[in-house]
This record gives sequence, structure tokens and C-alpha cells, in this order.
Amino acid sequence: MTVQALPQPVRRFRRPYPAYRADAYGAAASKPMMEMNTTPLIDVLLVLLVMLILAVPIATHQTPVDLPQDGTSVSRVEQVSLTVDAAGQPYWDGQPVDSATLRQRLARVAAQAEQPVVGFEPDPQASYNAVVHVIALTGEERIENLAFIGNEQFRQFGK
Repeated sequence: MTVQALPQPVRRFRRPYPAYRADAYGAAASKPMMEMNTTPLIDVLLVLLVMLILAVPIATHQTPVDLPQDGTSVSRVEQVSLTVDAAGQPYWDGQPVDSATLRQRLARVAAQAEQPVVGFEPDPQASYNAVVHVIALTGEERIENLAFIGNEQFRQFGK
């Protein structure tokens, strides 16, 4: 019995891995590149986006105002003066009042169908606590027409 040798497989030349090849995607060097470079396109789109953002006007905050119509008569609204002096004493139409009396008068004003305007004018030297106390009372009694008077003197504040 003779032993025969098995035929040896033919070794063919094996290409290196694609990462080592000059053309990693397997396209022949003579063929044109089929991928599009999108970097310039993205740059142009970003420039157009910036131009659009700059061209669109910024939205302004608007407050609806009810303007009077032609032919309407202006009615005189009653006005009540509420002041606080430098010592912190509240005054109702020039008369000194304590906290309980002030609360009663504010409740009377709030109960009216058409509330008069309560013109509030604290003295610049009045303590913060006294002024805030009076404002809190007007809020508790649901005064709808509270007007701060005398703020014009502070228009040039700090100049």
C-alpha cells in the first residue's frame, strides 16, 4: 500500500486589509469619486440661517390699551388722597387715621359700584414698613384703582 500525498491548495496573493489600502472603499483609482462633499453646503446653510435670524424683526412686547372712541364723554371719577408722612402716619384726605380706621374707609371704597381712584403719595422719608403696610391694606380690601402719585420726582434718580 502506497501513501499518496494530498494535493496542496494553491495559495493566491491575498490583498491587504481595506484599512491599509489607498482606496479603502474598494473603488478603482481610475473611477471618479461618487460621494459628495457636504461641508460647503452646510456652511452655506448656516450663513443663510444667520442671515434669516438677523433679518426677522424681534417680537416686541405689546400691552393692549383700551382707547376712547370718538363721541364718548369723559366722566369725572372721584379721587381720594392717601398719604404717609415721614413718621409713618397715614392720612386719608388730609386727616390722620389709624390702621383700623384706614381699613374701614378702604372697605367702604371697595364696596362702591364704581370705585374712586385712591391716590397714594408716601413721603420720601417714610419708612419702608409703613408704606408697605398701607399698600398691603389696600390689597387686602381689594382696592382696584390705586394710583401712585409723585413718582415723577424720581425720574432722574441717580443723575
